[in-house]
Amino acid sequence: MRRGLRITREGFILVCLLGAATCKSSAGDGGDGGAGGSTGPAEVTFPAGFLWGSATAGFQVEKGDLHTDWAHWAATAGKIKNGDNPDTGGPDALAHVDDDVKALTDSGQNAYRFSLEWARFYPTRAAFDADTPDAAAVAAYDALFAKLAAAHITPMVTLAHFSLPDWLSDVTHPEAPQGWERPETTDLFTEFTKRMATRYGKSVDYWITVNEPLNLALGGYVQGSFPPGLALQMDRAFVVVKAQAIAHTRAFDAIHAADTIDADGDGQAARVSFAAHQRTYHPLDASEPDDVAAAKRVQFIANRWFLDVVVKGNWDDDLDEKLDGPKDKTADPALKGRCDYVGVNYYSDTLISAHRGVVIPIINAAIYQDNLKAYSPSDDRATTDFAWDIYPEGLGAVLDEAATYGRPIIITENGIADASDANRPRFLLEHLYQLGWAKQRGVDVRGYFHWALVDNFEWANGFCPRFGLYTYDKATGARTARASVATYHRVISEGKVTRAQVDAAPPYVPPSVCR
Repeated sequence: MRRGLRITREGFILVCLLGAATCKSSAGDGGDGGAGGSTGPAEVTFPAGFLWGSATAGFQVEKGDLHTDWAHWAATAGKIKNGDNPDTGGPDALAHVDDDVKALTDSGQNAYRFSLEWARFYPTRAAFDADTPDAAAVAAYDALFAKLAAAHITPMVTLAHFSLPDWLSDVTHPEAPQGWERPETTDLFTEFTKRMATRYGKSVDYWITVNEPLNLALGGYVQGSFPPGLALQMDRAFVVVKAQAIAHTRAFDAIHAADTIDADGDGQAARVSFAAHQRTYHPLDASEPDDVAAAKRVQFIANRWFLDVVVKGNWDDDLDEKLDGPKDKTADPALKGRCDYVGVNYYSDTLISAHRGVVIPIINAAIYQDNLKAYSPSDDRATTDFAWDIYPEGLGAVLDEAATYGRPIIITENGIADASDANRPRFLLEHLYQLGWAKQRGVDVRGYFHWALVDNFEWANGFCPRFGLYTYDKATGARTARASVATYHRVISEGKVTRAQVDAAPPYVPPSVCR
């Protein structure tokens, strides 16, 4: 019997079917190779020059970004939890740059990931075609870069973090091709990236082209909680994913051509990647071969397909893990080598079934992303306010997998929905321990960005749940450090995490409710 469909932060469709008594899983067994289990080194350390930062996205923290598809989506009744809107009660980041820079420096962080909002620079197609960016947007972002430089904070810039200009993505006509479905979007995005790299290359060495391309497609065309709000339109979803892959490769070349200034003096002017939402994937029933095969298939699509394109130049058009189709390509020189580092967004684990649940076409699997206890009686993990399992060992497994691509790795997002801040300190210690352990195994991880710097608009879920290291006053915008900031600051200042610190951290408590 179907028990419900849950809206989640990053776009996967979550199918909650069957009773827990009928489901078995390996998810609770810690079976992720060297990363799993409770043993490990007594201490892990981090080198000088390691990037320690936090992340945000423009639409989630800024006000007045009115010419995006998401602005229209948020203004549509019933699309956002509690009717929340980033323009009413959000952190208003561009008006509080000083507060956010102070938050970063006070907590010892040396890096900050944020996005440049395409629609803020160019609110109309005419403005884009004439290359007449909005003067207020230019001034606001110029000031942000200047203040980060004065504080010696390294910027990492995202160029497309879900939101698109409304002149490319019209939420009122979901039946028509929108956003990345439109062939012109790839060309226009490439031009936008060139302009941003030309203007800000003197300040930026780390670039992210697109954020979580698969999740954007699943949110908009499978789950329906993102624009354009369609359900189970897999053919259109994969048009969007494939378009973003091509756009990334072209943007990679455009950025490298335009950004020739080595901002940090280390000999490399630009490092370009995308941010991949990567998880561990386990079969719902490890004794069923079909579930095992389905988990392997989803892991390929979610964790490796895009990387195979931009690192190896392998284009698997039908997503069957074979390169023998009429549209498949191997080592395509137009695609290969377009990734300077691997950007990893890691949050939790996922269960996969081949038959039980709403089986998504093309993916050919039902995906269980939250409330895993309902499907796996052996799962004794704590959960976040978002009902995601807390699974730090999965970060180690994801890093081991990403390392096979032979590129440096940066954790571009990792965090916990925890309004009470009761669980964030232990979450940080456990995940940073796993990161350090991966480095000790030889994985070339060069940075960690916590999601998020400050509580923000979490897409379809509005202002709840809360991922921020900092809260903010809705009337004044003033930032207040949560207690977990001290934990993060200590790790940064000491450059290490010990097993004893992890073991001594307060145990997880049941998730809180932020509304």
